[in-house]
Amino acid sequence: MTVADQPETNPSPPAVDSEAIMRRIREAIARRRAESGLSEAEFDRLAFGATPEPTLDVLRFEVERLAEACQYSGVEMVLSDVRPSPISGVIQRLRAALHEVILFYVNRHAAQQAAINRMTLQALRAALGLIEKQQKEIEQLRREHSRT
Repeated sequence: MTVADQPETNPSPPAVDSEAIMRRIREAIARRRAESGLSEAEFDRLAFGATPEPTLDVLRFEVERLAEACQYSGVEMVLSDVRPSPISGVIQRLRAALHEVILFYVNRHAAQQAAINRMTLQALRAALGLIEKQQKEIEQLRREHSRT
């Protein structure tokens, strides 16, 4: 039996509906734009990587965006099949063992980074709360000053 005669071990991938994917992406962008509370121009500046004007709304949006990005889920093992051969079982077990070692360290590092991200997010939320409190105090002092 030649290699060409051997059955294919990886079936062809299912068809991709690019229009459905683009529709879901557009819906997600519209939903995030609506949830952000930002103007369309502010949202577009953030979405396309431009540095926004420093407003409390922009800061709130960025902190919440960071919160979404801080979700740690870990990395799982994904091994492709090897071509059948007399030693394919050994090769597959060796690959799996090496992947397990790598994933152990990757997930360990990712968990540590996730903890740092959570602490950073907590500090940013506390700073945002302090800024909002100080902003209210400034506005109150300005009102009192304008009355005198």
